[in-house]
Amino acid sequence: MAGKLGASADVQRWTVTESYLDIRGGLLEGPFYTPERNELRFVDLDYEKVYFVNLAKGPSATRVLHTESPIGVTADMIDDSGNNTQIVVAAKHGFATMDYQSGALTYIHRVHTSEEQAYRMRFNDGAVDNQGRFWAGSSIDHKYVQGQHEGTLYRLDPDLSLHEMVHQMTTPNGMGWNDADNIMYVTDSPHGKIYAYDFDARTGSITNRRDFLTFEASFGEPDGFAMDVEGCLWVAVWRGSRIIRVNPQGEITGEILFPTRFITCPEFVGSELIVTTAIEQEPYKYPQSARWGGKVYRVDVGIRGKPRNAFRRGYQS
Repeated sequence: MAGKLGASADVQRWTVTESYLDIRGGLLEGPFYTPERNELRFVDLDYEKVYFVNLAKGPSATRVLHTESPIGVTADMIDDSGNNTQIVVAAKHGFATMDYQSGALTYIHRVHTSEEQAYRMRFNDGAVDNQGRFWAGSSIDHKYVQGQHEGTLYRLDPDLSLHEMVHQMTTPNGMGWNDADNIMYVTDSPHGKIYAYDFDARTGSITNRRDFLTFEASFGEPDGFAMDVEGCLWVAVWRGSRIIRVNPQGEITGEILFPTRFITCPEFVGSELIVTTAIEQEPYKYPQSARWGGKVYRVDVGIRGKPRNAFRRGYQS
């Protein structure tokens, strides 16, 4: 069911009052959990960093890499020999691998090739589907310029072919797939929309776009999301101080409240959500939000998340 946000009869609520990582980030995004290392990583788009946290040891075991340009999202990568020691990223100029120790980037595809594109554009959020294809969206680099409808959703296949899937987006954001693997959800944040597409898992094609969820401007904007094992979306609400759990019918069944406004993206670690946030943009108007913005939060919601997929470089379909 598509439409505007509506609450179901029984909404479960959580309130978070303390941060898990007391850092001072700018625009924290893209949390990704690797179970084999029990490691969380996330990016800071504004300050051009990637953070790694050993969750067994906790916040004291946080490692920070400074990167040569902003990275929008990362994913694990395995090659056809089973090597899983590399990371694939959607960075400022396109798709690249990132050295795990140094943060150095090696581009697979430079998408923004002209000088103007390289200045105006950057990559934002993305996700990997069940066949190992890496989807990510480009958008205007709002740190430097303003603009709309210049974003594109791309799909990088295991054979390293690149496909332009959707044009004239504003800020492509959270992406995910239902359990049946026949619907893909894609967020366009400034439009206040999460779209649903018919998804062909075999070919990677998407068709029949329709509105899955529409946010009123007063509620905030949909940002990144994670999916749980029951097929529900846990959607970060930019300017909304919350994450909402939305069932496949488009109803709110859960809500997590935070002490800061700019919630960017959640990631499941077991039944816990790790949540990134951004710095408050109006600190004098919202002093409490300013105090708690740009940090990372952790909350147990009692349901497990759908595991993330790895980009399957070199695999034959």
